[in-house]
Amino acid sequence: MRRHWLLPLCALLGVLFTGLLPKLNAQEDCAQGLAADMYFLVDSSWSMGEENFEHVRQFLYSLIQSLHQVGGGKFKFALLQYNSRPKTEFQLNSYPTTQGVLAHIKAMSYRGGGTRTGLGLEFLIRTHLTTASGSRAVDGVAQVVVVLTDGRSQDDVSEPAQVLRLAGVEVFAVGVQDAVDWELREMASLPHDTHVFSVDSFLALRDIIQDLVVGLCGAVTRSGGASMANEAPVTGGGTAQESADLVFLIDGSQNVGAANFAVVRDFVLKIIERLEVGRDTVQVSLVLYNTSPEIKFYLNSYDSKSSVLEAVKGITYSGGDKSNLGAALEEVAASIFSQRAGGRADEGVPQTLVVISAGPSTDDTGAGDQALKRAGVITFGVVIGDTATADLEAVATDKSFVLSAPDFSAVAEMSDQLLPYINGVIQRTITVENEIIEVVASSRDIIFLIDSTMGATLINSIREFIKKFVETMPIGPDSVQVGVAQFSSTPRLEMDLNSHGSKEELIAALGAIKPRPGQTVNIGAALDFVRSNMLRPEKGSRIQQKVPQILLLLTSKKSSDSVEEPANALLNMGVLILAAGSKSADEEELKQIAFDSSVVHMLKDFRSLARNPMTIVNALSTLAGVVVTETPTEPVVEITTVQTQKVVRDIVFLVDGSNYIGSTNLPYVRDFIINVVNQLDVRPDRVQIGLLQFAERPKIEFYLNTYQNRQDVVNAISQLRLTGGSVLNTGAAMNHAFTTMFLPSAGSRRMQGIQQVLILITGGPAQDEVKNVADQLALGGVLTFTVSSGQADAELLKSVAFVKDLAYHETRFSDLPAMAEVIMPKLTTVVGDTDVTVFPEGTVVGGNERDVAFLIDGTDSVRGDFGYIRDFIIKVIEPLDVGIDKVRISVVQHSERPTPVFYLNTYQTKDEVKRAINGMTLAGGRSLNTGSALRFMKDTILSERHGSRAAQKVPQFLIVLTGGRSRDNVKEPAGALKTEGVVPFGVGVKDADPKQIEAISHNPSFAFTVKEFSELSTLPQRLNNYVSLPREELTTVLHQGSSKRDIVFLLDGSDGTRIGLPAIRVFIRRMAEELDIDQDRVRVAVAMYSNDTTNYFNLKTHNSKKAIIDAVKSLRHKGGRPRNTGAALQFVRNHIFTPSFGSRHLEGVPQILLILTAGRSSDDVSGPALDLKQIGVISFAIGMKYADQEQLEKIAFSSRFLYKLRVFGELLSIQPEIAAFVRTEIQTEPPTFVVELESIQRDIVFLLDGSDDTRRGFPAMKDFVQRVIEKLSVDENKDRVSVVQYSREPQTHFSLKTYTEKQDVLNAVQELNHQGGKPLHTGAALDYVRNNAFADSSGSRHQEGVPQILILLSGGRSQDDVASAAVALKQDKIIPFCVGMRNADILELQMIAHNPSYAFTVLRFDDIGNVSEQLVSFMRRVPQQQPRLKPQTVLDQTESIQRDVVFLLDSSDDMQNEFQAVLGFVERMVEKLNVDENKDRVAVVQYSREPYVEFFLNTHKTHHNVADNLRRLRHKGGTLLNTGAALQYVKNYVFTASSGSRHQQGVPQILLLLTGGRSSDDVSNAVENLKGIGVMLFVVGTKNADAFEMQSVSQERSQAFYAADPSDLAGIEQQILSAIDQGETPAVTLSSNGKTVMTGFYTACAAL
Repeated sequence: MRRHWLLPLCALLGVLFTGLLPKLNAQEDCAQGLAADMYFLVDSSWSMGEENFEHVRQFLYSLIQSLHQVGGGKFKFALLQYNSRPKTEFQLNSYPTTQGVLAHIKAMSYRGGGTRTGLGLEFLIRTHLTTASGSRAVDGVAQVVVVLTDGRSQDDVSEPAQVLRLAGVEVFAVGVQDAVDWELREMASLPHDTHVFSVDSFLALRDIIQDLVVGLCGAVTRSGGASMANEAPVTGGGTAQESADLVFLIDGSQNVGAANFAVVRDFVLKIIERLEVGRDTVQVSLVLYNTSPEIKFYLNSYDSKSSVLEAVKGITYSGGDKSNLGAALEEVAASIFSQRAGGRADEGVPQTLVVISAGPSTDDTGAGDQALKRAGVITFGVVIGDTATADLEAVATDKSFVLSAPDFSAVAEMSDQLLPYINGVIQRTITVENEIIEVVASSRDIIFLIDSTMGATLINSIREFIKKFVETMPIGPDSVQVGVAQFSSTPRLEMDLNSHGSKEELIAALGAIKPRPGQTVNIGAALDFVRSNMLRPEKGSRIQQKVPQILLLLTSKKSSDSVEEPANALLNMGVLILAAGSKSADEEELKQIAFDSSVVHMLKDFRSLARNPMTIVNALSTLAGVVVTETPTEPVVEITTVQTQKVVRDIVFLVDGSNYIGSTNLPYVRDFIINVVNQLDVRPDRVQIGLLQFAERPKIEFYLNTYQNRQDVVNAISQLRLTGGSVLNTGAAMNHAFTTMFLPSAGSRRMQGIQQVLILITGGPAQDEVKNVADQLALGGVLTFTVSSGQADAELLKSVAFVKDLAYHETRFSDLPAMAEVIMPKLTTVVGDTDVTVFPEGTVVGGNERDVAFLIDGTDSVRGDFGYIRDFIIKVIEPLDVGIDKVRISVVQHSERPTPVFYLNTYQTKDEVKRAINGMTLAGGRSLNTGSALRFMKDTILSERHGSRAAQKVPQFLIVLTGGRSRDNVKEPAGALKTEGVVPFGVGVKDADPKQIEAISHNPSFAFTVKEFSELSTLPQRLNNYVSLPREELTTVLHQGSSKRDIVFLLDGSDGTRIGLPAIRVFIRRMAEELDIDQDRVRVAVAMYSNDTTNYFNLKTHNSKKAIIDAVKSLRHKGGRPRNTGAALQFVRNHIFTPSFGSRHLEGVPQILLILTAGRSSDDVSGPALDLKQIGVISFAIGMKYADQEQLEKIAFSSRFLYKLRVFGELLSIQPEIAAFVRTEIQTEPPTFVVELESIQRDIVFLLDGSDDTRRGFPAMKDFVQRVIEKLSVDENKDRVSVVQYSREPQTHFSLKTYTEKQDVLNAVQELNHQGGKPLHTGAALDYVRNNAFADSSGSRHQEGVPQILILLSGGRSQDDVASAAVALKQDKIIPFCVGMRNADILELQMIAHNPSYAFTVLRFDDIGNVSEQLVSFMRRVPQQQPRLKPQTVLDQTESIQRDVVFLLDSSDDMQNEFQAVLGFVERMVEKLNVDENKDRVAVVQYSREPYVEFFLNTHKTHHNVADNLRRLRHKGGTLLNTGAALQYVKNYVFTASSGSRHQQGVPQILLLLTGGRSSDDVSNAVENLKGIGVMLFVVGTKNADAFEMQSVSQERSQAFYAADPSDLAGIEQQILSAIDQGETPAVTLSSNGKTVMTGFYTACAAL
């Protein structure tokens, strides 16, 4: 039932201001005699300090003096200080003259204390806004409040601010320093741009006095002539409090049609044009629907009317033959009215929906309609024609809210009819009140225990809630009795259970309940008061007669005393305690008080009780029984909530959704499930419920861990709608349930020994194989029940059930609901015979080795929450079997840079690890570079040197926890981790970017986000469900979660297959329908072959499911003979499974081939099949008719991937199995290799550490060298080998030209003797091999372009400089590989290596052989080099290359001394360009705080002009360095056509940034924007440039150059120009004077 209430505005004012009458003689401004009462509420908390308070005194003195000058004697002033306690300085009537006021301000003292702004506002309302205190509100005088604060309030400001607004008081908010903008806006009146002032310092307060005086005068002018019973007027005749969230849901199907869509759009425009649209008034959203809903924009997408109108004008007709209004309503309820999308329901703003339709809905609207009504949405309907009337009347809030137009020509006139309704909602003259439905309840005693400190508004809301509840109850001494008590620091009785014997008396008495002042609450004392004073026979309690005793606690604060013992005392008496909290109430405390966590309700505001009371009312009305405390002596204890017993199970319902059930019988099925659920104690530690439905294909409705309580499960079941269909693939659905629902990621607790149960409910015959699937379920430990009716095969289902006694059948569906009572005893007691090991609660999960690394946020922003982070880590590792041979743990903090706390091999025991975590302190830092930290985790923490056991196949886990957004890119380093086999989890808190967290994670189901750090405690169990899995199950889960696949269908199109093409089309279509097709998820290609192969479309041709299905429909038979299957396999290997055609095999995406063939191949298949397996392709071989079994076995990845069918039609019977496998069971690892170059020439030099520290390991080193040589093709014209040993001095054992036979080289290595000596001079040895071993005279063929490879084996850290030597090696195009043992320094090796992945480490010399295979594989990838040429210093001036080059120069104060060197660098760069209007164009921009353009790309057309202007250029200077703003400026104003950019003509756009310091602002967004328009970015850093920032700006690591001194810039111009020309930038270089000039991220890091 609904009511529509007319709410007069005057009723909102309550008793605060009465008798306020309008004045009609408004003056033009406040200097013309208009009166005003002005109240100043001033923060004097400890955060302000005495010195700053002096600035506040001066501000108040000057402000009031100015106001007195413009207002004369008509203005009166009052002043209050507030902190933990407010204090009146003077009232409006304290001083007759302004001089007295100013004198008081001069003498006013600073008090100090907390910051309780809400309390200050309440004190002002209670003690100052009264006639006794001097207020002239009753005379119509304007009431103005100015609040001044320097920080966030420790209490709520919204309620007192709302009271002031409703009373018409103008509120101005002034924030200083740390004041929170949203809180200022919460207090201030509208519009905020004239009522909110913010300054950075107290000294700056004097700068806003003039503006504030103008604002106050304006407020007095507006308010002074109006009755205080009305709100401040706004444009359009509304009021400042008028607001609504308005959603238009428009039929975009063929019901409307393209020709008429413009009419509907114009109708919507006409409505919006007449509304006051804005962030604080009316917000608008628009959704189109046909087959599915399409959100055009959200409520918070646009802030202004003009923006909304433009968006509506841009909407076009979508079309479609279906009009699924039900699905659209569900989407609107779930997405549009949410807080994230801009919905303001929690703020009391009306939620309004206008549905515009021209035809009947093609789906059921019931679920969506219920969801909207539960949310209190007011729904209107606009019907065009008459076919949609019934649907819209059903969904509208009231039938009178449906307006009809006979045809489209009459739609335009409808706006005048609809607008009054919308305005009625906006102005609150139309509201919808959810009423409590009257119930028949058994006898019960109910006590309401109310926190009296919540304020008048909330106490009134609670009082009204209790009144409405009482109205529905049979009140009386033999039925329901109600008692009430209030409490603050002390309890107070309002009425006993037997005080009022009738409903009328009780309701009358409730009206006397009033709020009581107080700042703290003692809930424990209040609970004791109820127990000892109210639950007594003489007070009306019937506890001795076993009448249920129910206590509802309502509080807005955390208790100041202990609640545990008082709560337990009540629970031991059998009292059922419910709890509802809001604002500062502690949810964990309430759970401690309540008899069950499911009866704890956290509300944003108790006013929402009036909107949605049923959750609490249902509990009060239906709870029965008493609490029985669990004892450890009995394994099964009954806990009475609604007469349930302690059952711990995971139960999945598998529901027939076909036409065999149909809409007629669905209510009986739903009732059966609900009746079962209502008898179970649903919560995460007891019974969990999941549900799928199925027909031809299964569909998951919700998982075991989707809902946490019974009510949510029942609500979801109530909304169940059938999928329909006449095909019933019961076996495939059971298999799908087994492989997707009974997994830890879906909430299954099978690994903890919890019984797994499947309840199959069906009404028709299975049309596929079910018996084998049922056996698999039984073997997997799943207990299967069957419940059937109608045409189901009862005998077959007996064999499907775990045992035949668990198969239940009823002839009539109407008898199913009663079946719940029959099934319950066995459902809660029968145990299946499973092989799962049960771990008692509290024991650790052992037997599995793991390496678990934590990468946590270590920035200053988490300082206050760091304790939560420590606790989170402890809780994750608590159940793990931590030990050096079991589970190893590492922890790393990160901010701008990573900081290891300890490594995987640092500690031996769990106690040591826990002590280290508990003793951990915050590293600190300003911002997050999570991408860089992920690289550090991969290259350093998860390396063998630091304890990783990845080489031994020990699972590698990384848990990343951040509280903010990373400034650098996380996707690529996360991808590199995943490719290495690391399983990352992402945990985001507060301001973390959900997209980044998802990108870091193994897949989206491994990403977790919580709003507050205090909520981290909810996650450890979910993480442990993965980390503690056995390896086999872990592999399954990892692949099940991954949604990426590249799938190729290779079809036999030879002459004998024409008849089977229709079945093949259907097979591919069904596969496509079940796959998540998208360019970022599943890609599909189709090829057909006979004597040759035709590629119909490749992996990147189509990026949507619809496009694939349409393409498959048009497949035509190829025809031809013979059948060359081998050639076809080779074709897909070379032309489809390649990156250029869309394959992602190098990214580790599973590659799947489904070959369908109907006969024997005329060519060999074994070679091409092997090639496919070697690149990691999983081949399904599906043979039909005359296919050859032996050939199919060669093609198939393994025997489990082979299918032999008699006819094409059987394809459809295996399709569900293949689809399920493709989605969930891929257990092959992605390929970790690339194509290697076998026949290439190489010059390979081994450089062996021969120092004293390697004496014992030298034989292992020699063995390693021999292993590598064994895999080479040693020959004078192929691979040449040299060996050099070193310690203090290097020594050549044999050169590259000494031996030409492999055996001679092996013999020479065998005869090597250890050199010995100390210290270790690796830098000198590197220089030695560069100058000697790789010299022409030693046999090097570098001049012929033969790859030059160095393999360094080191056992310790070098005692000399290696950086210069490493740079020189790379300058000479020598590719270094490094193998570190024992005490080798990983960072040093990474600096020397060609790139960090070419640096290997092992713990012991004996382990060195483990890396030989990988090193050889990497060596084989080194390509042939170009023959050496003399470097060109000047580009060929005749080249017709065109480039647009922009130089962005750091001209901050810190670069003043270096600026001439920077200019010299730019001049030399320009000298080497071919500057001309039609060739190279140049622009130069300086920047510090702001950018400054010296000249644009089209300013100068000749080299002479550019050079001349560069010589005249002068250093600009500036204190701040805003690199991000400068980069964005260049993108917006320099790389544009008007500034000379030729981007549109395809001319390369190049930006060269020269910087000497770290940016003060964020660079990431600007960099992404530049890259988005194709700009190639180079960074040259000097002085204090930040290496991490440089790397994040540059296109690639190798495009970030660092020069330790500006004079070193000279050595890198040519390399940048070469990179621009060739697209390849060298990793390192030397300056002309021999100093190190480092390029690339890792080298720069090492140098810094």
